[in-house]
Amino acid sequence: MLMRTTRSLHLRLWVVIGMACLPVFLMAFFDYRERRQDAITGLESEVVRMLATAKLAEDAALGNMQQTFQIMARADNLQSLDPADCSGLAQRLLLSMEDFVNLGAALPDGTVFCSAVPGRAEVSVADRLWFQDALARDGITEGEFVIGRISLKPGMVFGYPVRDERGRLRAVLFASIQLGWFDKLIAGFKLPEGWNAFLLSDTNTVLSYHPAANLPPHLDPAATAPFEAALLAGRRVAELDGLDGHRRMYGIGTPHFSRSTLLMAVGAPLDRTVARIDQGFWLRIVLLAGMALVSVLTARYYIYGLIEAWTRQITAAIDSVASGQLQTRIRRFSRVQELHAVELGINHMASELQKRDADLQRLSTAVEQSPESIIITDIDARIQYVNNAFVRTTGYALSEVIGRTPRVLNRGLTPPATFKAMWAALEARQVWRGEFINTRKDGSTYVEMATIAPILDQDGRVVHYVATKEDITQHKQSEALVHRLAYYDALTGLPNRALLRERLDQAVGASAHSPAQGLLLLLDIDRFKQINDTRGHATGDQVLREAARRIQDCVGENDTVARLGGNMFGIIVQDLGGPFGQSADTARAIAQKVHDALTAPYAPGETKRLYTTSSSGIALFGAGAPSPENLLKQAEVALYQAKDEGGNALLIFDATMQATVDARAALEMALRDAIETRAFRLFYQVQVCQHDNVVGAEALIRWVGTDGKMISPADFIPLAEETGLIVPIGQWVLDTACQQLAQWQQRPETSPLTLAINVSARQFHQADFVAQVRAAIDRHHINPGGLKLELTESVILGDIETTIERMRQLRELGIRFALDDFGTGYSSLSYLKRLPFDQLKIDQSFIRDMLTDNTSNAIVRAILVMSDALGLEVVAEGVETASHRAFLVQHGCQFCQGYLLGRPVPIEAWEAAHLSTPGPAAQSGEPSPAG
Repeated sequence: MLMRTTRSLHLRLWVVIGMACLPVFLMAFFDYRERRQDAITGLESEVVRMLATAKLAEDAALGNMQQTFQIMARADNLQSLDPADCSGLAQRLLLSMEDFVNLGAALPDGTVFCSAVPGRAEVSVADRLWFQDALARDGITEGEFVIGRISLKPGMVFGYPVRDERGRLRAVLFASIQLGWFDKLIAGFKLPEGWNAFLLSDTNTVLSYHPAANLPPHLDPAATAPFEAALLAGRRVAELDGLDGHRRMYGIGTPHFSRSTLLMAVGAPLDRTVARIDQGFWLRIVLLAGMALVSVLTARYYIYGLIEAWTRQITAAIDSVASGQLQTRIRRFSRVQELHAVELGINHMASELQKRDADLQRLSTAVEQSPESIIITDIDARIQYVNNAFVRTTGYALSEVIGRTPRVLNRGLTPPATFKAMWAALEARQVWRGEFINTRKDGSTYVEMATIAPILDQDGRVVHYVATKEDITQHKQSEALVHRLAYYDALTGLPNRALLRERLDQAVGASAHSPAQGLLLLLDIDRFKQINDTRGHATGDQVLREAARRIQDCVGENDTVARLGGNMFGIIVQDLGGPFGQSADTARAIAQKVHDALTAPYAPGETKRLYTTSSSGIALFGAGAPSPENLLKQAEVALYQAKDEGGNALLIFDATMQATVDARAALEMALRDAIETRAFRLFYQVQVCQHDNVVGAEALIRWVGTDGKMISPADFIPLAEETGLIVPIGQWVLDTACQQLAQWQQRPETSPLTLAINVSARQFHQADFVAQVRAAIDRHHINPGGLKLELTESVILGDIETTIERMRQLRELGIRFALDDFGTGYSSLSYLKRLPFDQLKIDQSFIRDMLTDNTSNAIVRAILVMSDALGLEVVAEGVETASHRAFLVQHGCQFCQGYLLGRPVPIEAWEAAHLSTPGPAAQSGEPSPAG
């Protein structure tokens, strides 16, 4: 950018003053110019008037000549062509024609036969141009300047042809005018002193000059050239130097009666006319200059006092700010408004600069102390600046990298594609973000996240690149660790369920475009919980690690082995190989190989070896395979089928299993709908004491299907427990039972009755179960002593302390407890001692066989004796015959329940059957289903 040349304030002030004075001088000049032009215009008018007068004189002479020629042509004296008569006539006419030199006539051959001036005996004018023109046309010819052959004087000769009736030329008249007529014309103008007039021929011969002067008869062409040029240019008035050297305003013309070009000029002197105007102009200029000088000196003095001192103060303040003293301010202000505004502007500028300097200081400090490396390079990637973080991260000193490129950190570990993408973005003037694997000065490598941006100038050109870099080595290591924790099992190092699912998605997707068949195998180590319980979890972990190793040895490197959790493993073989029809056999062979490997004994650092078996479920996939989610379900179905069959087995999922899965899914959907529509009902089975009195009932849930048929609890209760739907179902049972118990307690005859309900393990261990029971009691306003909760051994196993605390809280509400299906599980007498049970319910399987099977008989009697010793009541389930009842009463069983006493029926039927008729109602001896 070009710098403009600076000028001082003094010069600018002088220029301003000069510009202020300039209009006055211009006005004076234009006034002078106008006056001078008016004077010149007056002279021009006078000169033009004289030329017009000359033209009138010329026209008058020609008119007189025309009249004379006509008189001669009609005179009888010319008819006879008699020289004497004609000459006499010419003499008489010549006397009346002033300024004419001669008058006569010539024969057609050019011989002059008639002349007012006597001459030689014979004169011929055949060679004269005026004569030749007369022969060729009628009327007066143009004049020709010649020296007369008769008068021997210079003059302008004109011709006039005379013709007879037939047009034949009889004679040519001629007349010669002396040049004195021009002198008389000029004399008549009475030219003032200094004026000038002259007549020139085309040969630069001075024909006439006024006033008289001593001029050569023939002039130098250079002296007359300006007049000829003005005449040729059509300028009738022009300022020219006269023949005597004086400059005049000349009017220029040429007589029209002359064949040859004559130049006539009349000049008026300029010096005398314009001199007074010029003298007045210069007088005014001097006066104005004096006044301007006084004004300039006065302004200079005022400006010095006003501007220069102020300028020095402003300059000093600006220099101080420029030197870095941003706290500088102007303290002494001018009283001139405009100057004061400048002072305020400078103070504001200094204040803003001080703020920006503080911002820059903060920015500089932030950049310098930033925990991230910051690099600034030129457009050739040469480093111009790095901060302390860069030095700390790389180990290079500032002096070691300035002028070099960041390639000093690159040892080829970063993929070339990264740099290609980086430069593509930067060349497109975009910000690039990516990762570099760089090397420190000490040779150690690190990973950094870099953000690089181009810096543009005001014209949009890239002038620098700035990069911020963060060492993310630890972050990447943490990511790798998180990835491993997220996708790999910490115990075995195998992929976990999430990674197995990803690889299964990939395998199923690839199989859709390939003829290859693959397998998904899920296996479970049978009774692994027993190993943890008997040998400890450390031994169990060793077994799992060894099992993982054995499974990996049974499959290929490209196959996936994963631990899905607990003692469950999964295997994905994407390509089984071989013909399509042999895929199932190949899958079974692989599964058998794994099964055999896991059957081998384990020696987990002890002398006593361990033996395990496994159950496996296999699902095959290929083109047209189900979704990965369904594939997993198929393998799980096969696995659970194998476990249900006793374990130590492997099964391949088939259509029958699919039908089971579909039926289970349909049952689950219907169960959910039933919960929404409250499609359940409570059936009640009577309980009686030793004296045949009705003491209460057990509420049993029944499900009425959409077709009106009953769905067995044995079909839907296990599914409800597995899916968790048992919780909302149990809440409904609790609320409905409390509602019925409230109705009984409102009537004196039924108020002593108790009502028992079954509580599942999942419902009992809900965190808010105690609150739910309390809410139901309060909502229906019942005596909690009439409500009995029946718990199975699955409820109390596990966290025994939590179970005891929860039962204690419920006992404080007044709730009673019964241990259901006693004798069928792993009942521990220590549990009976610690848990606050009120009753034991002997399972119907013992009651059914106690009269025919000695073992069942002994168990029943032992339970009765033990219960009596522990102070617990006993309820016998499944009492179907009178013999059963008699045996139980004989051996001290307090309460009985079974088909002998009454089947489970709706509340209306139950009350009709058991509240109106005392004593047991003998019913058919059909075996009863599980309550």
